[in-house]
Amino acid sequence: MSIRNILLILGALFMMGGTAFVAKNWLDAQRAPVQVAGEVEAPPAPVLTYVLIAKSDIPLGTFLQQEDLEWQAWPDDGLAESYLIQDAFDETTLIGSVARQNISAGEPITQGRMVAPGDRGFLAAVLKPGFRAVSIEVDATSGIGGFVFPGDRVDLILSHTIQDSSLEDRTERRASETILTNVRILAVDQTTDNTTESEPSIADTATLELSPRQAEMIATVRDMGQLSLSLRSLIKDDEELQRLSRGEAPLEEPEPEKGRTYTWDSDVSVLVPRPGIGETKVVVARGSEVEELDIEVVGAQ
Repeated sequence: MSIRNILLILGALFMMGGTAFVAKNWLDAQRAPVQVAGEVEAPPAPVLTYVLIAKSDIPLGTFLQQEDLEWQAWPDDGLAESYLIQDAFDETTLIGSVARQNISAGEPITQGRMVAPGDRGFLAAVLKPGFRAVSIEVDATSGIGGFVFPGDRVDLILSHTIQDSSLEDRTERRASETILTNVRILAVDQTTDNTTESEPSIADTATLELSPRQAEMIATVRDMGQLSLSLRSLIKDDEELQRLSRGEAPLEEPEPEKGRTYTWDSDVSVLVPRPGIGETKVVVARGSEVEELDIEVVGAQ
């Protein structure tokens, strides 16, 4: 091989090596910003502040339950001093408290919007606008054996003795009548929280939520006879509460419960004759002879 060809080959190799060197330096220069960017530490995750809010609508006078509350992340620039912050407040301490005002779903819960049992004004906060709190005496029988708790709904039954003026001897008769229906129990004795007792206890008094007219009725019947409570189902009341929270009218009473119902002693016992039933005169005619017979009817229905 001639010297000229050897020199050409060496020159080509030199040029190839230089090109490779330049290309490597250029690629390294391009990778450097990427590596520097990868080495920058990621910013710390923001610390979220959780605020206690109403999970659903809470109407005025509602007893607060665990399912009514939840924690929700809240922007720091929107925090108020009255908001209840997670890790700084135990939400279970609010269970059994009563809403002083209507709270919409998603609104923050504050101490000023709630009143706890034992606090001044608690019973007044439980009462619906326009209603009154009236207490009556109960015992193991009239109070359903201790199975009536705050928040339950009851009917009031009056049992008393009546002198029947339609009879000549003004015979005393016994009767019972339902004087009020669908009445809410506010407190039993001095307890307004139905979660503190694990077992039923016999109460001496029950505090009722009544309209002014109903309060007058209770004041009148206290001396007329014995008042008893008749416990109602809670199923209707849950549905009625949802209707009231939506501003709808309360559910109507079933047809048999409309108006006042009553029961006489003769409706209970077949041995007690109905008024006007005792001796009955029967006229018997045989041809031209007419005879009047006295027939005594006992326990007629």
